[in-house]
Amino acid sequence: MSERIPCTNPACGNTVLPATAAANGGLCAPCLGAIRKKEREEYIRLNRRTVNLYEGVTDPVEIAIIMLSRRRYDPLIAYAPSPVSCENLFASFTASDGARLAEAAAQAFDNGNVDLAEDIAKTLATLTDYDLTEMLRVFVRADHHWPAIAFRGAKPEIRNAIILSLNAGQANANHALSALAWIGDDVVRESFLKWDAEVPAWVSKLHVAPSAYAEEAGWKVVGDKRCNLFHEECLAITQVPEGNEDASAKLFQKTEQACPWCGNSLSHMIDLDLSDPRFSFLGFTGPRLLVLTCHACTCYGGGFFSKIDHEGIAVPHALGVKPEWLPDPSSEWGAPAWRDVPFALTPRRAIHSADWCMELKSSQIGGLPCWVQDSEYPKCPECSTTMQFIAQLNQDDLPGHEGTYYAFLCYSCRTTATSYQQT
Repeated sequence: MSERIPCTNPACGNTVLPATAAANGGLCAPCLGAIRKKEREEYIRLNRRTVNLYEGVTDPVEIAIIMLSRRRYDPLIAYAPSPVSCENLFASFTASDGARLAEAAAQAFDNGNVDLAEDIAKTLATLTDYDLTEMLRVFVRADHHWPAIAFRGAKPEIRNAIILSLNAGQANANHALSALAWIGDDVVRESFLKWDAEVPAWVSKLHVAPSAYAEEAGWKVVGDKRCNLFHEECLAITQVPEGNEDASAKLFQKTEQACPWCGNSLSHMIDLDLSDPRFSFLGFTGPRLLVLTCHACTCYGGGFFSKIDHEGIAVPHALGVKPEWLPDPSSEWGAPAWRDVPFALTPRRAIHSADWCMELKSSQIGGLPCWVQDSEYPKCPECSTTMQFIAQLNQDDLPGHEGTYYAFLCYSCRTTATSYQQT
């Protein structure tokens, strides 16, 4: 066995082979690596420069293209932030701006920059109401049906092209069905039911029936009709300075009830004063809408269910199912991020934050859910009806937190449910 000698770093107790010591200046590999890492970090610190891609650019379309273009990471470059937020930029768009940006997306797609084309498409789709037909024509000619949300409310010619591509076996069935779900008209509904019954060859590649894709866009087929699982009205929940908070809603307030499964204090994920006319779109009767939950068990189960009586009191539902696995009762479970945070409610488009990958702030009452994973609407434990989405609290909206809590309601049974998703 070869003789080993001590590393020349006085603070290190490692030994190395003489040949290694000779090659590394007497240092062991970990010490040499630490020195080189420190040298690299110092080199980056001294040589890093800030690049402002927006300097001198005033055209909102050009700003949008810069904002949505993906850049290769370079540790020696720090990119200056956009002079305006994505939401504010697109809110300032004119119809002409929207048409020009959609044309830029089509050109990017034809030139092989699919990432830029897709990012422009979904941003236009979620933050504006502009007609995207010209851009979508370019997509469907190439049997490209992603991002699905870009097809929201597309015209019959786009819908027909997707159906034709599916029936010909050319389309990616998962993408095409998702795109059709976002179109969501009567022809799409009838096609979903037809494919459910006839089971074309391409259906064998799916994990769910074609009609199940409707939930990706917030609706389902009930009998032979479309039934929305969301509200068209939407109120964004935004943190504000203390003293400016909204008085008609509360988030994750503790109750005196204990969770029947883990023993933690239950909370009202949302508590809405229904005398406020802003909540009339929810169509719920009673003095308050309380969504009771255990914020710990919700993370580990298929949903926490509760029942609201006509006086507005919420209690755990007798048909709730205990999660198969729970955290150690002795471990501390931190408070939900939104508890005691002052916030205000602001109207916005229902589809505004429906695409999770856009990383917009998504806490809201009403609107379409922003699924971190697959769409997951719970079924009422009493009547088995798919429950309607009513709110979500995205902890990522606040620094140092992650994960989204969702709230649902079965109106006929006055049953609520909460669920949770994270990356």
